Amino acid sequence: MRSDWLPFGIVGRPHGTRGEMYLHPYARSEPSSGTRTLPSSLLLLRDGVAQEVSVASARAVREGFLIRFDGIADRATAASLVGREVGVPRRQLPELGAAEFYVEDILDCEVVDVRGGALGRVRGTFWNGAHDVMVIVDSEGGERFVPVVAEYVLSFDGDGRCLVVDPHD
Repeated sequence: MRSDWLPFGIVGRPHGTRGEMYLHPYARSEPSSGTRTLPSSLLLLRDGVAQEVSVASARAVREGFLIRFDGIADRATAASLVGREVGVPRRQLPELGAAEFYVEDILDCEVVDVRGGALGRVRGTFWNGAHDVMVIVDSEGGERFVPVVAEYVLSFDGDGRCLVVDPHD
């Protein structure tokens, strides 16, 4: 089942004395001419509870972002947020095309090959430096790794919770 937010990153250590802190995105990329931006609000998560916070300022840095939230004006308050997971509300993300999906949405989907043979369920994903890779676990506990790229993922049915893949066996 889809949640109303997507995982984005982790709050890092404070920077300076005015409430600014590092935000380390899960998907790392180098800033391209400083054009990386953040939504106007994010979610801070703790123990499964999400609190929406407004972004007062954000600037791209090598480690991700230096960010300050409304209401956070000192180093001690910023330090209290270190380690919190940060999410992005789905409503702030652009509409996806028919063949597009967020990697988070494939978790726990059934996976079948092009001939309809069951391969298992997606139990996780990881970033290998070039693209996401899904971890498919079969009924006997065996694992298979399949890149989450168009050459391998042929279709995704979000409502039916199913992926069709060409595993290139």
